[in-house]
Amino acid sequence: MRKILLGTTAVVGAALLAPAVAEAQEAPTVRIGGFFRAYYGNTQQSGRNSTVPSGLATNTSGATANLAQSPFSIAGTTNPTNPSVPTTESNVGTGTGQVARLSKNDFSTDAEVHVFVNGKTANGLSYGAVVEIAFNQQEGRNIVQQRASTGKTTASIDEMYAFIASPMWGQIRFGDEDGPVGGLMNSGVITNFGTGGIYGDRESFVTRQANVRTTTSPGSLGDNTKIIYLSPQFFGFDFGASFAFNYNEGEDTGCPSNQSSGWCDTSYAFTGAANFGIAAAGPNQSVRRNEYQGAVRWRGSLAGVGLSVTGGYVGSGAAKELSPLNVQRSVFQPLGVWQVGAQASAYGFTVGAQYEHGASNFFWGNLQKGDRPMDQFFAGASYTVGPFTVGGNYLIQTVEGASRTTFGYNAAGALTATNNAAGAAMMRRLGYGIGANYRLAPGLDIVAEYSSYTVAERGRDLDPSNPGVQDRNTAKVFILGTRLAF
Repeated sequence: MRKILLGTTAVVGAALLAPAVAEAQEAPTVRIGGFFRAYYGNTQQSGRNSTVPSGLATNTSGATANLAQSPFSIAGTTNPTNPSVPTTESNVGTGTGQVARLSKNDFSTDAEVHVFVNGKTANGLSYGAVVEIAFNQQEGRNIVQQRASTGKTTASIDEMYAFIASPMWGQIRFGDEDGPVGGLMNSGVITNFGTGGIYGDRESFVTRQANVRTTTSPGSLGDNTKIIYLSPQFFGFDFGASFAFNYNEGEDTGCPSNQSSGWCDTSYAFTGAANFGIAAAGPNQSVRRNEYQGAVRWRGSLAGVGLSVTGGYVGSGAAKELSPLNVQRSVFQPLGVWQVGAQASAYGFTVGAQYEHGASNFFWGNLQKGDRPMDQFFAGASYTVGPFTVGGNYLIQTVEGASRTTFGYNAAGALTATNNAAGAAMMRRLGYGIGANYRLAPGLDIVAEYSSYTVAERGRDLDPSNPGVQDRNTAKVFILGTRLAF
């Protein structure tokens, strides 16, 4: 990876300095784009509730508090994942299994504004930047202090990167962007109907209970700050590679309130890392370190059929658990997933499939040592005739279930590990989506879609609202609305 990056950087540098035919230099121009979408949704989810488990910190009005030190902080106690960090939030109490019952019907709106900057040097190199401003920074209103809060439509940056490109040498991107395996070069992921089917906007209507909201799509690998190289196409082949030091993005250190924390961008060992278990993927607190991606793709046609085939790999190291005695211990496996996909298009039809296998949990997080690898198969198809597009997609995944190992500290402050046989059951995730869209005018669509997604794990209670152990949770979503791209 390092040789590839250095080599391509040297090539681009040579292109910048080498004599070239004089061309008209173009100063940077700015164009505004983006999208707006408004949907009606009907959601039927097992145990359609929003719950606060017993012991989670809440404020006096019952809302979950946003504690700067740690998501596990509870008023009047020390931080369970880092006993050296005291809790300072004053307006919180201890939750006692609070429940909010949710309606099945809702309207949902979403928008992004994209800024495109493009220029050209005198020797023909293109350069510029892309900044995508989103207005869905968080899933719900967040209580910051007793009388202060932030709304779910707070603006944030989705992706932002600069680029320099040449038709002969390819393109380098530097910033917060998908990688070659994380969305830029994938084949077989068919989502050009409805809102995208199982990888569409269904998540806007589903709560995270039992994680039926979360799918292991290429785009969910993350927009962490990285450097990316994308080659030009030679005889139908192109390739891409990327590198990121960690899972985080944007400026600053990522450390909240200057406290010791795994939220810090460059933390490579922190107390409480192991306690995140299968949730170690994010949103920003992640054990992923030194992530690298690589992909090779072929595109061409055969007897009038357009073809695309991609093979890729994503890997990373892992942060370590840091005990109160300042002893580092490896408890996670390195991330390592192979991906292969293919698709074909002809006469308005597009069909494709993708397979992934390797060391990852259900949300691109590092597995604990001893956990089983992930296997996922995705297939999709669509048909376009005139202004109509219809299609469907399907996925099935098997992955490690609830963390099989429980970590803690003994009286001497040393890390201990206890094998949890009940948590070693395999998690199965199965979903499908069908949908259609009608093009009313350039950029303006009417969309309709139905999706179903199920998480199942034997012996694990995935629906606490029902008596007994409910080892299955399903979310079914119907969406009808409009989408405008500009």
